Amino acid sequence: MSTELKIVMFTDQVDSTANTTLRTNAEIVQVALEQDDLTNEVLRVTDGVLLKDTGDGAFAQFSAVLQAVQAGVLLQQRVAERNAAQRNNRLHFDLHIGIDVGELVVLANGELRGEAANRCARICSECPPGEVYISDAAAGMLNQNEVDLEALPTRELKGLKGATRVYRVRALHVQPESAPNPFVWRSGVTAAANFFDREEEQRTLRSYLHGRQNCQIVGPHCIGKTPLLRQVERAAVNWNKHTVVAYLDPHDPRCYSLAGWLSEVSQQCHWSTPATTLNDFAARIVTTLEQGLHPVLCLDEFEELTMRPDEFTRNFFLALRSCGEKGMSIVTASRKPLSELFDPSDKLVSPFYTAFRHLPLGPFQPADAEDFVNIYRPGTPAFTPDEKGAILDFANGHPLALQIACYHVLDAKNSGSISAAIIKAADEMRVILPRGW
Repeated sequence: MSTELKIVMFTDQVDSTANTTLRTNAEIVQVALEQDDLTNEVLRVTDGVLLKDTGDGAFAQFSAVLQAVQAGVLLQQRVAERNAAQRNNRLHFDLHIGIDVGELVVLANGELRGEAANRCARICSECPPGEVYISDAAAGMLNQNEVDLEALPTRELKGLKGATRVYRVRALHVQPESAPNPFVWRSGVTAAANFFDREEEQRTLRSYLHGRQNCQIVGPHCIGKTPLLRQVERAAVNWNKHTVVAYLDPHDPRCYSLAGWLSEVSQQCHWSTPATTLNDFAARIVTTLEQGLHPVLCLDEFEELTMRPDEFTRNFFLALRSCGEKGMSIVTASRKPLSELFDPSDKLVSPFYTAFRHLPLGPFQPADAEDFVNIYRPGTPAFTPDEKGAILDFANGHPLALQIACYHVLDAKNSGSISAAIIKAADEMRVILPRGW
């Protein structure tokens, strides 16, 4: 235990208890998660450290008062931007924010105790929604060219002796580093936070898996087949807690051979030892099913398997069919239907692909494309109506075109025109998809 000079910030949701009673359980969870996301993003940008999540607020520390003020101002801006993007008023929330500096006792577990922490919490409670209040001690550690402050009348704070001088942050002249452009994805989206929409397709896939069916996701290059398949990998266990999922990417060198493919499946299915033969693989699947589990194979870029006939022979596909008949589900992704990837004269293999439901994947619907452009992203300024129109007209619902157009239009906000940004987007799309989209 030691005593150290600390710069701390408290945040607290305005009328949290009253607002919570008006929200559904799903809305309560959504508000809490989004508040946490905003806070964490702001702390990352300003090098703040979260000390404690108070449930409807946060307690954080900083290495400089300017960083704390930047965090407070930026967080209030993020909350205002988020609220403006919400159509449901019950999802709106506001924050009190207070900042102080002083000697605090650092406990062995890293927690802070002392008058400065108490005073910071009281200053926070005095702060009106959307504002940032700081103590007299914190104000004395700022340069005049960094922050414009307004001195408020001294006041008695509950639990503290004597009058306390508080300042309102009127303007911030030194801005924190801006958030990076979020529209950077060009390859398949693999992170859940970056996956967007495909709600109808997810419902269809959920129904197929519930019925122990196989499904082939079919669509052109860069339409979003891999992101959807990876979403199945993530979501299937939420749809059915007894699901065991293995995602196989044939571009992975470990999947170039049957032995490597079997080893990768074994690892993802958490088998104690890898399957070494198709017979062994089939036996493991049967054991998994007997344990009350539902094995699901997600096979990306399926055409790659058919292009290695020496490794993935007819017997391989017949083994998969046999496992499917026993209760395993297979979800494939390919540019062409499975029936076009096999020799039509091979009648022995045709029962494999005829057992697959067909799920075509195309561009986003207009409403979904508009939602993609409108969705609130922390740190990303909203697009103007003209910018939105240019992006939507250019992309015509194509997921990658939307991503690329948003990237260049956002990049042009500081310097450049909308038309120049769309030209750059078109040039990039021609490189990726030279035959058009």
